[in-house]
Amino acid sequence: MSAGVPADARAVAAENLLGREGLPGVRVSVAGHQREIAVVEAEPAALVRLAELAPEIKALGFRFVTIDLAPPR
Repeated sequence: MSAGVPADARAVAAENLLGREGLPGVRVSVAGHQREIAVVEAEPAALVRLAELAPEIKALGFRFVTIDLAPPR
């Protein structure tokens, strides 16, 4: 999240969910002109678990969940 930009409550909730589900340190941001896309930045090893949790992330108010397996370091 950029300095001065308020955190999206859905992204924070998604990060908290993923942390509780054994994926600490995974980052979630919001994209799209309608802010309907959750962008999950994670290591490739987390792919299967993230796919399992995608419906729960969508239930937080997102239309789409995307997974960035090569997040910037």
